[in-house]
Amino acid sequence: MKLSKPHKRGISTTLQMLDEALCGMEQWASGRQIESVLYKERNDLTDPQRAALLDEIARMRKVLTELADELGIEPAVAEARSAIRGQCSILWENIVELKSRHLRRYGEVPSDVAEHLDPKADLLIEGLLRILDTL
Repeated sequence: MKLSKPHKRGISTTLQMLDEALCGMEQWASGRQIESVLYKERNDLTDPQRAALLDEIARMRKVLTELADELGIEPAVAEARSAIRGQCSILWENIVELKSRHLRRYGEVPSDVAEHLDPKADLLIEGLLRILDTL
């Protein structure tokens, strides 16, 4: 099949996003349940649901494989360093927004909260910068 570059790019992007989402669903179906300090997952999938999900994902991947072969679509490669850098950039901005001067948009911030929260936000920002330095 002959496609224009813009068509191929649009199709590739959508199919790659679908495949990435399927990877996440597959992790859930395989029992993923992360627990951390402020982020916890509860995997409430039943065994029959897990099996059905894995079967459907396998069927969908067959279609993706056929489309990739027919259209000459190459896989997108997500590199850990790039993904982590991107997350740090996004999170840096969100953490800066935790500082009292930014929280004022919701109303006046009590001084004791500002005195406590601002240094903690700085520590989190420093942590992100150290993560970036690691890369």
